[in-house]
Amino acid sequence: MTSVHNVPKRRTDVGDRYRMTRIAFDVVSVFGCLQASGLPGPVIVSVLREHGYSSSSVHNQLVRMVQRGIISSERIGRVSIYRLSEHILSDFGDIAGDHVFPDYAGRFHTIVYSVPEAERGLRDRLQYIARSLGYRQLRPGILIGFADQSRLLSKRLPHIPVPGWSEAGVLTPDSLAAARRMTTRAFELDAALAQLPPLEERMNALSSGGSAPGTGCAGLSLGSFFDVYYDVARAVMTHPLLPETLVDGTQPAVRFRALMRQCNLEYYLRFDQLIRECAGASSSFELIEWLPED
Repeated sequence: MTSVHNVPKRRTDVGDRYRMTRIAFDVVSVFGCLQASGLPGPVIVSVLREHGYSSSSVHNQLVRMVQRGIISSERIGRVSIYRLSEHILSDFGDIAGDHVFPDYAGRFHTIVYSVPEAERGLRDRLQYIARSLGYRQLRPGILIGFADQSRLLSKRLPHIPVPGWSEAGVLTPDSLAAARRMTTRAFELDAALAQLPPLEERMNALSSGGSAPGTGCAGLSLGSFFDVYYDVARAVMTHPLLPETLVDGTQPAVRFRALMRQCNLEYYLRFDQLIRECAGASSSFELIEWLPED
């Protein structure tokens, strides 16, 4: 393995966690539902009230998400405008179900790290950011991916003065069969296959067995629908598309993205008008920054 990059070290609060919680996901979903890049706080509060959240819980969550760098905040008059960070916006392509398969050039790009237990907050942050960049864990201390994202990883980690705890490089399997085994292990293909049937069953219930979208589960609430949406979106984010040469048959990631398209259709049939009316009733509606239309 060839070392090409160093990432430095710092002490971090061991209670620090970087996973996308359900309420954080629901905040992000408001941007997607309204197709907006910037939203006033009152609009977010109004929409999430339909999910069952109190105003105080939403405001507290917005503060935490700004602190974690998931969203940014700008004050305009008496209203705060929130915008998604670039790395969250970049995930929208996956959530939308786009199919872009990476290439496999006979090697994996790697991050090799050693973080003591006393610094597990830093380890959590490294792993979270690396996963968002497409890396997965082959074994403890070794992350593999199909593109060199080490510079982006370093950029999103804070500057720390002591170097040498992490190295980026490449790992070249002896054969295509070995590469397939590594892919299956690191990208958890067996777990993905086991996760699919119950999710597909839940989606079929919403569409009356797949034949009539929007007609199943009469009286479904917005919050209950987003229980399904959250689980499907989390599966999409957990299981990225892989090089086609490394996976036999239809990839689980492709099937998860098909479920995501079904979720989007169910949302538009059931709740799109409700959410747009809810946002339109807000006094800060005119401050919404819309994404450009396709």
